[in-house]
Amino acid sequence: MKRNTWIVLGIGVAVVAAGAGYALTRPKDEVKWRQAKLDKGNITQRINATGAVSPVVQVAVGTQVSGVISALYVDYNSIVKKGQLIAQIDPTIWETQLKDAEAGMDRAKASMDDARRQYERAKRLAAEKLLADQDLEAKQVAYQTAVASYENAKASLERAKANLGYCNITAPVDGVVISRLADVGQTVAASFSTPNLFQIAQDLSKMKVQVSIGESDIDEVKVGQRAFFTVDSLPDRQFGATVSLVRQEPITTQNVVNYVVEMIVPNEPLPGSGEEAQGSAQAAGGHARGAESAVAPAAGQGAPDPEKAWERMKDRLPAGTTKADFLKRFKERQAGQGRTDQVRPTAATAQAPVGDPKALARIPGGASQLGGPKFTGTLALRSGMTANVTIVTNQRKDVLRVPNSALRFNPSAFIKDEKKADGPRLGQPMTMGGGPRPGAQSTTGSKGGLVARREDRIWVLENGKPKALVVKAGITDGQFTEVTGEGLQEGLQILVGVENTKQANGAAATPGGQGGRR
Repeated sequence: MKRNTWIVLGIGVAVVAAGAGYALTRPKDEVKWRQAKLDKGNITQRINATGAVSPVVQVAVGTQVSGVISALYVDYNSIVKKGQLIAQIDPTIWETQLKDAEAGMDRAKASMDDARRQYERAKRLAAEKLLADQDLEAKQVAYQTAVASYENAKASLERAKANLGYCNITAPVDGVVISRLADVGQTVAASFSTPNLFQIAQDLSKMKVQVSIGESDIDEVKVGQRAFFTVDSLPDRQFGATVSLVRQEPITTQNVVNYVVEMIVPNEPLPGSGEEAQGSAQAAGGHARGAESAVAPAAGQGAPDPEKAWERMKDRLPAGTTKADFLKRFKERQAGQGRTDQVRPTAATAQAPVGDPKALARIPGGASQLGGPKFTGTLALRSGMTANVTIVTNQRKDVLRVPNSALRFNPSAFIKDEKKADGPRLGQPMTMGGGPRPGAQSTTGSKGGLVARREDRIWVLENGKPKALVVKAGITDGQFTEVTGEGLQEGLQILVGVENTKQANGAAATPGGQGGRR
């Protein structure tokens, strides 16, 4: 029994001795630093924002008088000229007011003429001492009052003429109708505000992009700076623009202050919208009209022959369409058209002759059937599109730059003994001159309302130990930052992180010091 006890004790002593020997002789954990080179290159500083595309000049056309809309002469995408009649308000009430004003002016003129005659007679009598001065003055006052009433009646007549003229709504500028907000039969009331009927874009060859820039970046934006943007309809195409206006008006939304920046951009044509595309569109339109004529008989003609229609249309039909399917659909559509024609004519046909613009303009929905020039929409930018804008605010060429991770990195969390590192104490704020400035406190605040300025710094290895170098950071593009300072030269190895996963994981639970530029 004693023998077994001694054997167990011996084994235990051997295990303890082996563990102690390993602990004393094992190599120490070393941090494997990840480094990058300080190099020279170009840096472009940008501001990204989202805005909206709109015409440079967009005019809201309204009505100054109240009434019922009796006619609309333009519709969406109609091209209009300045002074062109585009809508009418029912003039019945205003014509009545004009007649009343004319009658009132005639009545006032007759009263004025009578008062003038009586006043002239009174003057003659007064000259012969046959009329008292008091009576003469009364005649004079009556005449002056009649003259004033006549002038008032003239003004009322001019106002009635103007109101009647306002019933004819004309285009204020040359442009394209991009929005129609009313229809025939709708009542508009202009008592307190002017109701809008149309939105007219003056020139669609140039567009305006408006973006909101935060107060932290607005000082970087200047008139004349270059910008570019994309729209969702053409994500692979970039449009160039120039900053034309930086508004001074602040816009506060939920305590966030923004400023509006405007850019002017030429509206480029859509890809493939040249003469070849226009020819293709015309050909497509001709094919569509040919298909309709093949199915619908012309006025005054008999029913079309299905066999002839098949011969004309077989090359234009979708692949896989058989003759039997075509003839079946053809006969069904022809029968349906025959039933529709026998029931009743359409509202437009019943109320207005086909092709009569004045009659079509006076029925609800007739504006869409009017002819006239239309905007074809071959330009790439449209009003209301969302623009993803990038403004180039600054640019540096051939400057020393470091990765942004180098300015954020702090090795204090990866070193057990901070005294081994050269330079300022790891994890503490740094100031120029090596020591703290007089009166300077931590970056959280100081006495007298002053805040200590945090210095940007990078780290290098000197004799295997991290050493801090104070630098002055310049512009950044989000990946690299411009740096200047003493002792910086191209090719200098700087610390940007660690490669030791164990040390990095342990450092995550260790409070780190102040980082660099964010």
